[in-house]
Amino acid sequence: MKTVAYSVFGLVVLFGTESIACELAVFAQPAYDSPHGVTLAGAERIDDGAGYCQVEGMIANSVDRQSRIRFRLRLPDEADWNGRFLVLGNGGTAGTFQGENRAQVALQLGYATGQTDTGHTRDGPEDWLIRESEDGSALPNTAAMEDFGHRSIHLTSVVGRQLADAYYASAPEHSYYFGCSTGGRQGLKAMQRYPGDFDGIVAGAPVFSLTRLNMSQVWMAKEAARLASEDQPLSAAQLELIHDGALTACDANDGIADRLIDDPRQCGFDPGVLQCSGSETPPMCLTERQVDFVRMVYDGPVTDAGERLYPGRVAGGEGNGRQGWQAFLGAACHNAEATGRCDLVARAWFQEPGMNMMAEFDINDPADVLAADTSFYSAVTRADNPDVTPFVQRGGKAILYHGWSDTNVTPTPTVELYEAMQDTVSRKRGADDFRDHVRLFMAPGMAHCGGGEGPNDYVASVLEAIDAWVTEGDAPDAIVATHEERGMSRPWCPYPHVARLSDPNLDPSEADSFQCVAPPE
Repeated sequence: MKTVAYSVFGLVVLFGTESIACELAVFAQPAYDSPHGVTLAGAERIDDGAGYCQVEGMIANSVDRQSRIRFRLRLPDEADWNGRFLVLGNGGTAGTFQGENRAQVALQLGYATGQTDTGHTRDGPEDWLIRESEDGSALPNTAAMEDFGHRSIHLTSVVGRQLADAYYASAPEHSYYFGCSTGGRQGLKAMQRYPGDFDGIVAGAPVFSLTRLNMSQVWMAKEAARLASEDQPLSAAQLELIHDGALTACDANDGIADRLIDDPRQCGFDPGVLQCSGSETPPMCLTERQVDFVRMVYDGPVTDAGERLYPGRVAGGEGNGRQGWQAFLGAACHNAEATGRCDLVARAWFQEPGMNMMAEFDINDPADVLAADTSFYSAVTRADNPDVTPFVQRGGKAILYHGWSDTNVTPTPTVELYEAMQDTVSRKRGADDFRDHVRLFMAPGMAHCGGGEGPNDYVASVLEAIDAWVTEGDAPDAIVATHEERGMSRPWCPYPHVARLSDPNLDPSEADSFQCVAPPE
């Protein structure tokens, strides 16, 4: 066979070789042909457990060529490939390749995987959010924001499939997405904006209203600082006291005393029962001021005009060390590296890196709230459109999930969005059709994307469930998660169903002892 050589992106490209090799030459032509401005950085054979070809590069996007979306593909050997392509989501403000634990599980199962940094590099202050105009003023970096908001996952999916096709000489049979937190938002955005990108989507703990979550974080930082200024910060011992109080009030509501609150919305715990009386003193109890603070945390940010800007935390996640309330009560709003939450939103909403959000942003000022809500950053990161009818019509399948003990991203908005999706799509296609394509699973006791006292090891189970749903039409009636340290497994049930023991004499540490049933009236 004749061999032809020519240069693409400064690389020598060879065509006509008889076998697939992990070399840039294999990927150069589809990269060159791509309308999205693809440049390749390297291809390397990795022999780490499951061997694969790792390809990295950058996407400029076909709109204005302003993007710098880095991507990483991992392509198993042809004999080990299951014919699926899986894009992994990000966390926080991205800036690196993330979702590594999910990627490793997927590779062991034979998936080809794709990751992205979403178009910027995390190496200090979040300056990627702003750019300088011709007159020297700061403007939103709209290209980078759009990449972070939605475009990077879309283009990583498109380009990744093309390069996988080149490597295997066969296009992936099915394309999937799996992400949590920011990754959950990315999954919802794909359903809403790019309904044809993925056959199956797994979206966990989605930050679908990022600006309102950030507002609540700024508000919480101010309230926690005010409590500390009064010399009454909640200690770790007091947080455990509150957690134990919530469990005492609500743990057994589901018939099992297992340190898990089945549905915190049904928990009527009042922290006032922990208020000091008689000779009691902290940390064995709470002061009156601390009780008021805890109630405020459960209520969430409410303006003087009575508007709730974001739901409060739910009962059950107060302790758990850094996975509990300590995570947000001890977090600095600003820090010396200018990488704190307030440093981020000062750039994202107002393009003012030096803005003191603690002093200058007030949820009781409608102008402040409006400015944040209407910022470009807010617009491109929102993923709250309940009309996912195009995704359903195309035949897509989606598993949403959220830990009931998540203190980073309050779980109740996910339930509310799911119910809004169900109402919207059901009016057009019927309730049964919606549930045949989209299901929500709530995880009692699980913290943010994992951790917590409830079963929280679920990656392989979820991948198996979404693949069976897409390829065989088997809608998941339960997803089994485990907690290795506690030696327990438990089914996550499709909302609104809940897990109940089939017989009170069965072992509550075994998933097989449970069945998913409709919740009590």
